[in-house]
Amino acid sequence: MQVISVIGISGSGKTTTVEHLLREFRRRRYSVASIKDIHYEKFTMETPGSNTHRHQQAGAELVTGRGLYETNIIFPYQVPMRQILSFYHHQIVLIEGDRDLNVPQILCARHHEDFDRLIGEKTLAVAGLLSSEPGATLPPGSPPLLDARRETTRLADLILEKTPPLLPDFPPDCCKACGRSCRELLVDIIRGRGQAAECVLKSSRVQVQIGDRDLSMVPFVQEALAGVIEGYLATLDGYQPGQKIEIKIEPGE
Repeated sequence: MQVISVIGISGSGKTTTVEHLLREFRRRRYSVASIKDIHYEKFTMETPGSNTHRHQQAGAELVTGRGLYETNIIFPYQVPMRQILSFYHHQIVLIEGDRDLNVPQILCARHHEDFDRLIGEKTLAVAGLLSSEPGATLPPGSPPLLDARRETTRLADLILEKTPPLLPDFPPDCCKACGRSCRELLVDIIRGRGQAAECVLKSSRVQVQIGDRDLSMVPFVQEALAGVIEGYLATLDGYQPGQKIEIKIEPGE
């Protein structure tokens, strides 16, 4: 899964950029999905007085509204972005509005002041209203300035080339097995100085799935878990050192 975020101030062209990219990736027959991260404090997905709202007010911790053509799951709290992504199984996911996830970003700017304020190491390209101004340029060494409406193909090509499969995002003091932090690795990939294959977690010797989702673990935790399992199994008849071990645990009653 390749994930990229489109960021910018309200009215900068984020939604227009996402719309054109979604259509372009669908034209290329990729499976695509999107997430809209909304920062308006009074926003609610629930309609006061509706049946599902009444369920929620009565204390339901999770409410689902299922219609003939849509299903809406309502959590009474902000779900972490990585947990949301665990529900997605698409080749490309575009997120509008999230600035924190460890993924490349398309910066939509209204003018150069937006660019100066929001440009960061994760910026892959600059789009939005600024890109449609005749003769608009950026300082030397800046990411490319691309109009998502007129240069959709170029922007989509850049995303496919520079966006790695979703990387882990462990704190720097937790895992630097590749020689840098997860965020530093992403920046190196964007700048052409690194590859996703350098992440040692992508080739872990210990792999755990819960349901059908991989559970990321730093090398220390992997080795600790392997040591506990191997140590216990070594006391049982039939254990053979150096053999691959597979354990499957079905949910209890």
